[in-house]
Amino acid sequence: MLTYVKKMIVSLCALPIAAALGCSSFSSASHADDQEKDGNMLVVRIAEIEVHPEWLDAYLEAAGAVGAESVAKEPGVVCIFPMQRKDNPCLIRIVEIYRSEAAYKAHLTTSHFRKYKEGTPHMIKSLELVPMRPLDESGMKHIFNKQK
Repeated sequence: MLTYVKKMIVSLCALPIAAALGCSSFSSASHADDQEKDGNMLVVRIAEIEVHPEWLDAYLEAAGAVGAESVAKEPGVVCIFPMQRKDNPCLIRIVEIYRSEAAYKAHLTTSHFRKYKEGTPHMIKSLELVPMRPLDESGMKHIFNKQK
C-alpha cells in the first residue's frame, strides 16, 4: 500500500508540472480569438465520480495513470487533475481541460484512455461529467505556473 501511495503522489505531483508545460503554449489573446473563430474553444469539465470502497485503491491507480499519461503524451490535453474529497475518499473529482473539442475526441481514442474506460466501470458507483465554462480563459495559462 505504501508503494502505491508513493506512486500516486509522484503521478499527481507530475500533473501540475506537465500541465504547466501544456499551459505554457497558451499564447496571446489573439490565439484565443483565433480559437473562437475556428470553434476550437477549450473544453473544460469536472468529472464527479463515486467509487465503490472495495475498488478504491485500484481505481486511484487507474485514474492516476491515465491522467499522467494523457498530459504527458497528448498535446491537446491541458490538464487532467484527479482529486479526492478529504471527508470521503470514495468521492473523486477530476478537472479536465482540453484545447478543443477535437483534442477531447482524440483523447477518447487513445489506448491509455480506452484501457482506463474499459477497466474501471465495475469500480464506479456513479459518474457525472459536468461541463464548465471558464470565467477567465485568458488567465488559464498562469494557473499551474504558480505551483512549485
